[in-house]
Amino acid sequence: MEITPPSPSYIDVDSTNFEQVVVQGSKEHIVVVDFWAEWCGPCKTLGPMLEEVVAALGPGIVLAKVDVDANQELAQAFRVQSIPAIKVVKDGQLIDEFTGAVPREQLEQRLRQHVPDAPPGATEELADLVDAARVQLELGDIVSAERLFEEALREDADNGAAILGLARLRLMENADEAVVRELVGRLEEGSGEWEQGQALLTHLEFRGHCAAAGGAQACATRLQSDPDDSEARYLVGCCAAVAGDYETALRMWFAIVEADRNFRDGAAKDAMVSVFHLLGRQHPAVDDYPKRLYRTLY
Repeated sequence: MEITPPSPSYIDVDSTNFEQVVVQGSKEHIVVVDFWAEWCGPCKTLGPMLEEVVAALGPGIVLAKVDVDANQELAQAFRVQSIPAIKVVKDGQLIDEFTGAVPREQLEQRLRQHVPDAPPGATEELADLVDAARVQLELGDIVSAERLFEEALREDADNGAAILGLARLRLMENADEAVVRELVGRLEEGSGEWEQGQALLTHLEFRGHCAAAGGAQACATRLQSDPDDSEARYLVGCCAAVAGDYETALRMWFAIVEADRNFRDGAAKDAMVSVFHLLGRQHPAVDDYPKRLYRTLY
């Protein structure tokens, strides 16, 4: 028999209904057991948040609340030593547990992993929005990418992935350097996005090199007139990176490394590494360049 929680989103459990709600109920859906007490401050913080998160995860999960003062035997059976204590039960077996008033995002992530059919939450929807923006940026649709990145930032002004994406977009638009630096400055230091942001600042240098040399066409003409000109090849790579053509940039820079690894004190190698950080090792443009670069240098 499937147990349907009454309003608002939980079932009060004691020794009289524990078997039905938790043991039998966990054969139909995940049961989250919240051991709490009226005098417990952290319980009052976690409780409402837990109810909201479980309700948002859909019918595949049920919240059961146990007052430890009134149900000491149940608390002892679950080896509850401090509260709030959360126990996750499936098919009559304990599959996860944690204590304390954890942050909402961490709570949702912890429980969501046990409910594969749960509807997407705000975090997942935001991630999908940012992913869609990235796709549009890769396709060269600047207008759509900008709209999606800005929509994501309206939902979460501190979303690192959206900030980074918008900074990349602004660089591709040849926006003022201060605009790009302001966006990168909003990234949390130490995060993955922060490292990518530092690589993006390196791309500002590429833009400066390209502009000082007369632009992409001038650099291409120079290289065409002298294919062995490493400086021209480096500048063509800089111009390509600024335009988002990373395949050309990496090809140009790698050719320099093969011919002269000490060119500009390793500038071509450093440029390649900055692209690895910015795009990630799984990006198609990066391909197997990290391995090839390592073999060439070492």
